Amino acid sequence: MSARKHHIIESSRLFAEIPVKNLTDTEAGIIDKVKESGLVGMGGAGFPTFKKLAFGKGCETVIANAAECEPLLEHNNARLETDAAKVLSGLTLSMRAVGAKRGIVAIKPKNIVAVRRLQAVLDDAAEGRVEYDIDPAIEISFLKDRYPAGDERAIVRDVLGTLLPPDAIPSAASAVVMNVESLMRVHNAVVENLAVTTKDITVAGRIEGSGFPDDVSLVIYDVPIGLKVRDVLSALKIHTPTPDEQIMIGGPYMGSLGSLDSEIGETCGGIIIAGPEIPDPGPMGIIVCACGASEERLRAIVEAKGAPLVDVRLCKNACRLPNGRLKCRNPGICPGQAQNIIALKKEGATSVLISHCTDCSNTVMQVAPKLGMRVHHATDAFMRAGDEPIIRAFRKTVKAA
Repeated sequence: MSARKHHIIESSRLFAEIPVKNLTDTEAGIIDKVKESGLVGMGGAGFPTFKKLAFGKGCETVIANAAECEPLLEHNNARLETDAAKVLSGLTLSMRAVGAKRGIVAIKPKNIVAVRRLQAVLDDAAEGRVEYDIDPAIEISFLKDRYPAGDERAIVRDVLGTLLPPDAIPSAASAVVMNVESLMRVHNAVVENLAVTTKDITVAGRIEGSGFPDDVSLVIYDVPIGLKVRDVLSALKIHTPTPDEQIMIGGPYMGSLGSLDSEIGETCGGIIIAGPEIPDPGPMGIIVCACGASEERLRAIVEAKGAPLVDVRLCKNACRLPNGRLKCRNPGICPGQAQNIIALKKEGATSVLISHCTDCSNTVMQVAPKLGMRVHHATDAFMRAGDEPIIRAFRKTVKAA
């Protein structure tokens, strides 16, 4: 898929007051400044960044996760286009904090403007023409355009060639993985002495009233944390969603349904407005993928479609950790779904709901339609609203390693 079009809007154009908080100890070290800033991971579970850096001491590599894994979201890609130097400064600072000798930016080649900007800044750094201290030896590594390319273990596998066990974290491969916005805000904390009070987000989907076409993502820089969805939509002059429209907080795969009163938090990836789910008479079966929507959300979609549910099955690659979380044994590389599809068909399912990665979707599509089963994906309503192709099959299935 090609890179999505986006329009960047500075928050100062929308909101009267943008909260700014300066750090008190301007002479502190990198990790202490990051701690005082309140920075948490802005692309995942919100783990405190200072703890990630402290735990990562001794790791050989710091990887900037620029995969922008979720469809429709564009704010990390946009930051690389406009603020690549700050992101690379944050990456360099993070390398120094953990003692890493190697820095890598993992990005999809379709993001041409961002890649060119990164390379231009690195070229300038090699010639001493940059404002910030940037390691010119930082590498750019290209990722395949598939979901879930941004999963930490997928990043480590695809960039470093190491497949970690489902319960492992990147440090097991002597690596620290941080997303683009987190790295930019490491720079903000250490170089500019700024605490974290705002969040970049993407607004997409049904954006009638904004003045922009529906097939454009609106990237809003520095939205005040704690602001409500209704305030953001009002500032953008986007219509108030009707009761039958859905509001997604985050991306179509891993986000959660919200409301006009949902707040913008440190881990909020965006706001996507979509229409209602398309009805299906069913009976319907569910296959839960560790890389996609939760079983709870999938059950809610089946209910919204008005279909009776016959069974819920797990992807063959999914395993449950002791803490109850599902993890994929090899993110994005699927062993096949034929067994699950055939079992659901035998139980009376005439349709199936999935939330699978690219490869799992391929394997479902190789079997289900041949058995006369309709296929739905958890992202369908939001992809349609964003004028994007719905998730089905993209390429030949890759055998599991």
